[in-house]
Amino acid sequence: MPSAARAAKNEGLFREVNERILELEERFGEREPEESRIGFVCECSRAHCTSRVELTTDEYRAVRRDPTRFVVVPGHVDPDHERVVDETDRYAVVEKFGLAGGIAEDDAAG
Repeated sequence: MPSAARAAKNEGLFREVNERILELEERFGEREPEESRIGFVCECSRAHCTSRVELTTDEYRAVRRDPTRFVVVPGHVDPDHERVVDETDRYAVVEKFGLAGGIAEDDAAG
């Protein structure tokens, strides 16, 4: 398992990619946000994960409201640094705690 700092940095990078996906979808997408799912990148701490997670834009925005929360493929949870706060058959929402949570909050604050 990666260290808390490494895990938070990996997830922060994946979050940035997903923010761009959301931005492009909102700018150019022709779907109704509450109806269509978009393929986002799994925001887990695994450095080489390339899994996709399908969420609507509204579901993704709800996760983003809390800077310590990330969306991951079910089973991609790092119990040393995060806990599951919501789960569906398509994705899990994890919340960082401890050092990893602090880093996630700092990164979101800019």
